[in-house]
Amino acid sequence: MGIDGTLLEYGFKQHAFEFGNLKSDKVVLFIAGLGDRFATVAYLVPLAKALEKIGWSLIQIEFSSSSIGWGTGSLARDHSEIAKLVKFLKSEEGGSRKTIGTMGHSTGCQNTIYYFSKAERDENYIELDFGILQAGISDREAATLLMSEETIEEANAIAKKYLDEGRPGELMPHKYTVNWFDTPINAYRWYALYSKNGDDDFFSSYLTDDVLKECYGKVDKPLLTLYSGSDEYVPESVDKELLMSRFKAATKPEVWSPYSKLIDGGLHALGKGSKETAIDDCCETVCKFLQSL
Repeated sequence: MGIDGTLLEYGFKQHAFEFGNLKSDKVVLFIAGLGDRFATVAYLVPLAKALEKIGWSLIQIEFSSSSIGWGTGSLARDHSEIAKLVKFLKSEEGGSRKTIGTMGHSTGCQNTIYYFSKAERDENYIELDFGILQAGISDREAATLLMSEETIEEANAIAKKYLDEGRPGELMPHKYTVNWFDTPINAYRWYALYSKNGDDDFFSSYLTDDVLKECYGKVDKPLLTLYSGSDEYVPESVDKELLMSRFKAATKPEVWSPYSKLIDGGLHALGKGSKETAIDDCCETVCKFLQSL
């Protein structure tokens, strides 16, 4: 299937794709999850069409962590590339865009929260106007669906040993990484993703309220949270409604969008196997949120 749009080069061999031909000065910057590439998330084309109807552009970033690059990357590296794209989009060369916010899917949600809560607010920091989280889940809890707790802790011990020895870039043994689409994963990224309270651990159900406030509580722009109601990467033991209420409690009331919700029948990426209404529900809710800003 062909997809209309424009390939943007925001740096040397760094690209983003703008869906459609609108080229609005109001942009939803889409950040996909681990292993994703351009347009691999099921709802992007219908979302782009829905956004165009209300005068918004959808732009997806492809960065070093796209495809199998996530295994040797970090949220900090992702942030530097996202910030570079935002700066480009605000420039005359990039279209002099005026309003830009991020919409993260899966690990793209970690990127979005990181931008608001962890990134240095120095002279290089560029303000975003809003954040949208779709399918922000715990990688540590998702790992328990593919590996035993014993195996996860065994791998974590190896990753921690490498880190303690000053070897964060050391690749993890293949016996562990084969479970993750056979992606090469270094010690730093493994430990960040799969250890409790690791650098990428923002959405786990075991996190304390204080830890959640360190993430959500620092968000100072409108935030829409859309949790996939039938997410196959969330253990059945996790109460999604309760978790959403805890996310809300950790967020400033004036920031949390009342449109935040569970997407009924939605699998992780709202694709095949989801309830037929899931993608429309997501697109319509995102549009309502944007129109409320």
